[in-house]
Amino acid sequence: MRNVYLLLFSLLFPLCIAAQDIHFSQFYASPLTLNPSLTGFSQGDYRVSGIYRNQWATVTSPYVTFAAGYDMKLLKNKLKKDVFGVGVVAVHDRSGDGTVSLLSGYLSASYHKLLSKKGNHFLGLGIQAGYVQRQLRTTGLTFPSVFNGVDFDPNLMSGENFTNTSIGYFDMNAGLLWSATPHERIGLYQGVSVFHLTQPKESFMNQDVRLKMRYTIHGGLRIKLHQRWYLTPNYIVMNQNKAMEVNLGTAVEYHLGSINDPVILSAGGWWRTSDAGIISAGAEFKGIRLGLAYDVTTSGLQAAPKPTGGFEIALIYTGKFGASSDPGPVLVPCPRL
Repeated sequence: MRNVYLLLFSLLFPLCIAAQDIHFSQFYASPLTLNPSLTGFSQGDYRVSGIYRNQWATVTSPYVTFAAGYDMKLLKNKLKKDVFGVGVVAVHDRSGDGTVSLLSGYLSASYHKLLSKKGNHFLGLGIQAGYVQRQLRTTGLTFPSVFNGVDFDPNLMSGENFTNTSIGYFDMNAGLLWSATPHERIGLYQGVSVFHLTQPKESFMNQDVRLKMRYTIHGGLRIKLHQRWYLTPNYIVMNQNKAMEVNLGTAVEYHLGSINDPVILSAGGWWRTSDAGIISAGAEFKGIRLGLAYDVTTSGLQAAPKPTGGFEIALIYTGKFGASSDPGPVLVPCPRL
């Protein structure tokens, strides 16, 4: 059976090189990889975020993804209720045993324009520009051409000719975000983002293979059910080339302790259609938010010898510069996944 799974992943390897982008189950825990317009869009003056994902560890070597970002507001005193944000985000992704790896860094900026006199209705635009480096380690690779019907024979010629084992390119992303708080108990938001606007060339074999644009639509509600209870249903839909991902669900929050300085506990469930169920839990206190999530595989990979899935841990800190008494604009906070 191990050879069967090795063959399966060998057959999929050419697709993995031009695979779809990274994704996180706790998508709002990595705001700058979700939508550039989320840059600076937080309740504090600045935000530090990090997220780690480990998946498919029981089928092959684990696929590991890490993202870290920093964003902040600028010109608060001059812009009054508008929001101008800048930030930086880095992503590292390692496929399986490290055969294919990615390292990218982006600079990000956004501007959110106030649309109402009450200060609770915004429309924002964000852009990102950065550089991406991909590496291919050919040592130890096996291909369908060296499978002799029983096992992989290293003495057989693979016929593969890799011109480059390292490629780099410039990349750009953009996004829009609409948000409103029409009632003290209801907040809503809707975002659209497009990644890889330049459609860069991405090939280890010097072919004219272009990275397709990825389109993302996401949104949700934040509903205050009671003084201490909140409901935060949300969704995300991503499309790249012929791949589609739909993820929808909700979380419940409970605010424990002081109303002005609570400990916030959350738990939720999501469904990534035809792929996995997701369970998550989180806690927040004094601007520090910790989130955990686990994917329970429902796709064909569940037939593997051991249960498959993905584990995530995310940490976000939102802070203020000095003891500012200005609460800032009324922004719809992201869900605590």
